[in-house]
Amino acid sequence: MNEAGIRKMVLMSPPQVYGRPAIYDHEILSEIVRGYPTRFAFLGGGGSLNPMLQAAGETREVGDKLRREFEDKANEILRQGGAGFGEISAHHLSHTAGHPYESVPAEHPLLLQLADTAARGDVPIDLHFDVAAEEIKAPEWLASPPNPQIFHANLAAFERLLAHNRRAKIVWAHAGSDMLGHWTTDLSRKLLEKHPNLFMSLRLAPGRAPQNHPLGKAGEIRPEWLRLLRDFSDRFVIGGDQFFVSPSVQDRGPGVMFAQRAPMVRQRTGAFLAMLPADLYRKIALENPARLYRLKD
Repeated sequence: MNEAGIRKMVLMSPPQVYGRPAIYDHEILSEIVRGYPTRFAFLGGGGSLNPMLQAAGETREVGDKLRREFEDKANEILRQGGAGFGEISAHHLSHTAGHPYESVPAEHPLLLQLADTAARGDVPIDLHFDVAAEEIKAPEWLASPPNPQIFHANLAAFERLLAHNRRAKIVWAHAGSDMLGHWTTDLSRKLLEKHPNLFMSLRLAPGRAPQNHPLGKAGEIRPEWLRLLRDFSDRFVIGGDQFFVSPSVQDRGPGVMFAQRAPMVRQRTGAFLAMLPADLYRKIALENPARLYRLKD
């Protein structure tokens, strides 16, 4: 963090599912924050709420017992000092062996319930959502299980989640790192104009659709991205998506693979921030995250 010039970092667990080893969540993260309160904040739910959501699956009929358990866990996260909920997944592609595919409707009853809880607590939801604006066949790099062969359109359900409770702040994770080719600056502009409770966290990893990345081939900020950031300067934060794995971990699982990419992402993020006009830099890197996550020095 010191080398990268990061003053404070928001920790969260990845969106996990039942049956995976070493599930962890806010219990561990809250202990870290208590030890280093000036350097860290945390979001909870990736290892608790998200497995419950994914286990519920496509069903729209959610029983009272599950609703109460979900609500109790969400409130527990806030009582332990959580700055919000995350990482929660509505649609998450599998990128490698051991990396689960996750898909529930963005308007799932539990996600609508979480939006209401977030609104009451005035905290955001960090949402992973690989958007398919229309039905498409899985590209070759995703054409093996556990990903499906066809990705169905999911944008309308996402908009219904955004419209459900305008006081619920939804942070759409990994803007700029588009995987299916549908998350364009035009789509971002349309949704930001329509949904005042939508925010985006930028991830400067390359992604699979380079035409939708903020940085061009020469490393410059694309003009259409600079216009978008300027027009919605209060709605973007930096989301590094940095994985940290203990040196004692010897396997070659997805966590290790993502951790190996982290220095490259930090370097690209630093280069991107250095090219921003000073006022945009101040908003995206400092003021917006402090306000959105209610961060204190």
